[in-house]
Amino acid sequence: MKFCRKNTNIIAPLLLIFFVASIFLLAGCSKKKEEAKNDTAVPVKVMKTKKDKIEDIATFTGQIEAGVEVKIVSKISGKVKEVNFEVGDYVKEGEPLVILETDELYDQLSQAEAALASAKANLAANESGTLPQQLEQAKSAFEQAEANYLNVKADYERMKALYEADAISKQAFDSMELKYKVAKSQYESAKEQLRLTEERLPKNIEALRAQVAQAQAQVELIKTNIKNSVIRAPISGMISSKQINPGEMCQAGAALGLIVNIDKVKVVIDVPEEDINKIKDGQETTVNIDALGDEGKIKGKISIISPASGSSRLFKVKIEMENKDHTLKPGMFASVNVVRGIKENVITVPKDAVLIKKHGNVVYVVKEGKAEERLVKIGVTNGDRVEITEGLNEGEMVVISGQNMLMEGSTVKIQ
Repeated sequence: MKFCRKNTNIIAPLLLIFFVASIFLLAGCSKKKEEAKNDTAVPVKVMKTKKDKIEDIATFTGQIEAGVEVKIVSKISGKVKEVNFEVGDYVKEGEPLVILETDELYDQLSQAEAALASAKANLAANESGTLPQQLEQAKSAFEQAEANYLNVKADYERMKALYEADAISKQAFDSMELKYKVAKSQYESAKEQLRLTEERLPKNIEALRAQVAQAQAQVELIKTNIKNSVIRAPISGMISSKQINPGEMCQAGAALGLIVNIDKVKVVIDVPEEDINKIKDGQETTVNIDALGDEGKIKGKISIISPASGSSRLFKVKIEMENKDHTLKPGMFASVNVVRGIKENVITVPKDAVLIKKHGNVVYVVKEGKAEERLVKIGVTNGDRVEITEGLNEGEMVVISGQNMLMEGSTVKIQ
């Protein structure tokens, strides 16, 4: 029993010493592992910065609209007899779409033609006497006397000038003067005779002529209304809406449907005043249609820039696109990229190289095998590239792959 207690007293201190040594040993191993971990190089890819140029692109949104939209409108009112279109139909310009009933119009035409015949007969009865013939004779006599007078007057004035210059005799001048006075007297007499004859015409002749003209106009108006009872397609295109059916009353000027032509389509965007002078008419743009996937990147052209803005201080800008295959449908969402300018001699990096952290935008620059975190300011963004306005110099090595695994001072291995 004594032997056992003695052995116990010896073993206990030995165990304590072994336990403490184990703790220090494990701590040392852990420290070595941590040091080994910190010394592991992060594989990265880098690029050397250089001065370049970048397009300043603004993106605006809008919807696809038909290039041309025209309402189907009737010029006259009437009851609808036939409707020859449905939504989705393709129609050609001039094709009859709506036909109105015309029975009442033809009745009106018969009455108007009868009124015209009566007015013509009444006028003829009043013009059939001898006085109209006398009027024509008086007009003819006046025209001849006027022509003779003007000719003689010209000769008289020429002879008078010669006489005053002592170039002709007084006898010759007196003969010319007498001829002039006779011609003038005949002219005045013919003029007075015409006036008296015109005054003797019946006062209602002009009124009767006006009645004939009015009756003729009424006939032509009804014929035009009959022609307008067939409402034709104003343009070629597709029917996008229909607001009329057979049996309904059609009102003049009311929209009966809508035709759209989508051989060309447009996107209307709102451009703020600070950008409106950076774009121009005829400028090419890129229109992205999400609904078309990979085929939704289409070239467009600015066709109209509004000359004034509304209360919102936004300017309407229209972009036109060819659409011969009709893949672009009105109502599709579109984003439009418009180049506002080009910035020269600037440093650009891939957009993914810039990391967003709490203290700002950062990139990693490799110096002597270590990663250096660099706070930067960005400018223009164009697709997958971004302008760096502050924080980078030309010729520095910027990490463009593997940056998400880095921190300040990380050892890197350039691949």
